[in-house]
Amino acid sequence: MLYRIRFGAWFLALAILLTPLGVGAKEAPTLTLKDLITKALEFSPEVKATKAETRFAQEQQAEVKGYYYPQLNVEAVGGLVPNAKRPFVSGQNIIYQPNNNRISGINVFGHLDATVFQPLYTFGKIAYRERAAARNIKIKELGEDAKRGEVIARVSEAYYGLVLAEQGKDAVREARTYLSDTRERITRLLAINSPNVKETDKYRLAMYEGGVEKFAAQAEEGAKVAYEALKAMIGYGPGQDFKVPQELPNPAAAPGTLDQHVRTALELRPEFTQLKEGLVARQLLVDAARADQYPSLFAAVTSAIAGAPGRQPARDPYIYDYFNTIYAFPVVGVKWHFDFGITKAKIKQAQAELEQLQENERTALMGIPVEVAQAYGKVQENYKASVGLEKSYVNARRWLITSFSNFDMGLGKMEDIFQAFERYGTFRGDYLLALYQYNLGVAQLEKATGAYRRTLAAAAPAPAPAKAK
Repeated sequence: MLYRIRFGAWFLALAILLTPLGVGAKEAPTLTLKDLITKALEFSPEVKATKAETRFAQEQQAEVKGYYYPQLNVEAVGGLVPNAKRPFVSGQNIIYQPNNNRISGINVFGHLDATVFQPLYTFGKIAYRERAAARNIKIKELGEDAKRGEVIARVSEAYYGLVLAEQGKDAVREARTYLSDTRERITRLLAINSPNVKETDKYRLAMYEGGVEKFAAQAEEGAKVAYEALKAMIGYGPGQDFKVPQELPNPAAAPGTLDQHVRTALELRPEFTQLKEGLVARQLLVDAARADQYPSLFAAVTSAIAGAPGRQPARDPYIYDYFNTIYAFPVVGVKWHFDFGITKAKIKQAQAELEQLQENERTALMGIPVEVAQAYGKVQENYKASVGLEKSYVNARRWLITSFSNFDMGLGKMEDIFQAFERYGTFRGDYLLALYQYNLGVAQLEKATGAYRRTLAAAAPAPAPAKAK
């Protein structure tokens, strides 16, 4: 019994010792911008909705293709019918049994009609619409890419905002350290009545501390909002957490010229390509509407079978009895629809939609270069600004450190520390903001040019090799 108690005690102690190790080993993973974009694209309900639109367009094309193949129409009816016997000829008279003016009982009947219809030639009614449906699939697929671009832009904005807020919190911690050191110096020197400090220095220091706390609150709330936005976009629940890298990417000049970026936009921008595909599709629908003015040639097999137990079938080939019959024969025919203005109005409607797309294309040709130029200019502007502001804040920090050293050696004044601290805080904040705007500008430039589609294509899994037969 004592052995069991000791063993249980050792086991409990071991479990207590190992429990913190197991709990602490699980740490929130660090997700890069690429990781977050991948997860957001996989989760995004908007992207899934556009995929559903593509599947709908594919089924529309399948519907149009179905008109190439035979169609079977079947109609079955049944009901009550008076009984009847075959008449017979007696001399020069036809004798009906019973008298044809009398009903001799009621019975049931059944009648089945079946027709197989195969189009032969429709002057393009089907072909034009089938090709237009194929173009519509491409339009919807391009819509998927456009929606992916929007998701990538939103994820990038939230990601860079989160990293900026985290760097802002680091700046707050550093500023508090400098202010704490300054307060110690002021308190110590005021206690010994040093001429290097004044009573008003405490109030000025408190003013800076208040400003730092305001910035700290902004950084903290900004980080929370950006983090929650990213969690929502990648589909993480309350119990799922992650971290992001603590530094914004270093800036680099935008590669290529503005003209190259504009040409890239005209080549890759999904919205512009959608317009071009839409123009082709609309022209095909105009052609299809015109084809509706012409006849359609078809082949068919028509058949019927019917029976009524209470009625004797007629054997005269010139007499057709709806209630007792059986036949099947092939036919070739022409179907031609005529109306007074309906078809003509549909043609004009299709032409109006085509003209609308043509004007939209002209608008895009004017607007896309302007949008690309704005995004390209922002990247260049913030690149140059971040390079210049980096020099400013680095040298402001050196100024601040030197001011502390000079003050400690009795060669400087408290005013020099305050001025250096103020300039350092201003330039570092401006530098981080320029760096954020630069990285966000790069994401906006990729969206404006459609260059992100190359990254998506490169990241797409390769198709599986076909199996040998």
